[in-house]
Amino acid sequence: MGKVFSIAVLVLFMMNVSAQTIQDAQREIDNENYFKAKHILFKLLKDGTVTKSEAAYYLGNAYLKSDDADSAKVFYSMVFNPDTRTALGYLANGRLALLGKDKVGAKQNFDRAVQTSKMKNANIFYEIGDAYFRPDVIDLHAAIDNFESAYNIDNKSTTIMLSLGDAYLENSANDNTMGGKAMNKYEAAAETNKQLALAWIKTGRLSVRGRMYDQAIEAFNKGLAIDQNYPIVYKELAEAYYLSKQYDKVKPNFEKYIALSPGDNQARTTLASLYFQSKEYDKAIEESNKGLANDPTNYIFQRVIAFSNFELKRYKEAAEANRLFWDNPAKKVKDIDYIYSARIAAQSGDTTAAMNYFKTALANDSSNCDLLGEFGKVLFQAKHYNEAVAQYSLKKEKCGKLGSIELYYLGRTYYNAMDSVMADTTFGEFIARNPTSPDGYYWRGKTNGRFQLQKAENFGAFPYYQKYIEVTGGDGVKFKNNLPEAYVYVGIYYFEKLKDKDQAKANFLKALEIDPSNELAALYIKQF
Repeated sequence: MGKVFSIAVLVLFMMNVSAQTIQDAQREIDNENYFKAKHILFKLLKDGTVTKSEAAYYLGNAYLKSDDADSAKVFYSMVFNPDTRTALGYLANGRLALLGKDKVGAKQNFDRAVQTSKMKNANIFYEIGDAYFRPDVIDLHAAIDNFESAYNIDNKSTTIMLSLGDAYLENSANDNTMGGKAMNKYEAAAETNKQLALAWIKTGRLSVRGRMYDQAIEAFNKGLAIDQNYPIVYKELAEAYYLSKQYDKVKPNFEKYIALSPGDNQARTTLASLYFQSKEYDKAIEESNKGLANDPTNYIFQRVIAFSNFELKRYKEAAEANRLFWDNPAKKVKDIDYIYSARIAAQSGDTTAAMNYFKTALANDSSNCDLLGEFGKVLFQAKHYNEAVAQYSLKKEKCGKLGSIELYYLGRTYYNAMDSVMADTTFGEFIARNPTSPDGYYWRGKTNGRFQLQKAENFGAFPYYQKYIEVTGGDGVKFKNNLPEAYVYVGIYYFEKLKDKDQAKANFLKALEIDPSNELAALYIKQF
């Protein structure tokens, strides 16, 4: 955290800001613009226009609400002064106690904060309620009680109205009247300050919760009409469009949000993931690299880079990003990580790692038909032929049938396992399903030629090799590895079986044209 934190501080110091007061920073925190709030507060800490303890307290709030509790603790620890014992100091100690899961100690400090302010400061009650409520709900009833106490002192504060509405909404699972009370507070805030975009965001969130997505989008757009540079509106719109299945409108709004809040790495992970899901792999990598520049150990970006490079067939880059992901002690592993790791390892030639990842992935999802087939191929590549046959059989049992590529590798598995009958049968099924593919004819010819399924003098492989030549069109460039073998076999058939030296010679010459070093073709040519 320290290195990232230092970089973040440096970046924030270098940026220009127009707001210069604690109240401006509080407003940005209320509006959930935590990046901008930190920006202002660091500026204030540096030039000393406010007391450091006040700036530090709100920096603690900004970091806590942007999911960085470690940094929040640093700043809360700077606030309390045993010589002055201010209400703000007790608030900071109370928040530190809650972060340490000490609810008793937190209440003692909060009670002292209230006593120090003589129970007349609405902001003290508000901060206590906020501490119990955000970013995690620790004690909902205590939060509501303190928000209501704050409201009783200052019923014109839209910040208190909105927070009280949020707390009522959170309590709606226990009391179905709370949703209406929440909406009343949001509407009151919007009426009190007609330029308060956040009130419409809260209204929209309530509609999202009720799955009324059109109403939510309408509310968010009202907020946007008030302030087109309000970052959080775009994020809310993106999520509402996603939930309403208007997928084409999701990414543009996330992109706008990121442009306005470049420091929100959590949102950037969402955007990078959206690019991946929409198969915009290069953009997913680009966005992830931007995120890693600020947070070099973010495992989500490492995951997206690994997966995206795999899909782009950049297996070396995928393997490196995947290594960084698995080496990351902060990672939270999902089933998909084992799946892609298995695929990346298989494409990188690490069959041992691939097998281990596949086993774990299938232990988590034993009915995944794609994985069952892919694991069969990896077992084949690792020359575990009996296990590969068993794996393909398991897929057929669970999923109904094998795909064409799985039939192909199953046939080759049988071939290498010396099961001539099943190899021939499997390649026959592959041919029936894929009559224009040359691979089935080649391997059925090879199977018959190797195992002599018919008497040697019957040349059982001939029709398959001949068909292979026909389907490939004799393209000696594209099929240079296997065509000489087919031409030689067909040539031998004409020479030995049909005694047709002209046809035999023509086929031997074609084999030599593709592969001048073919010794068998050269040996037969000498007989002409």
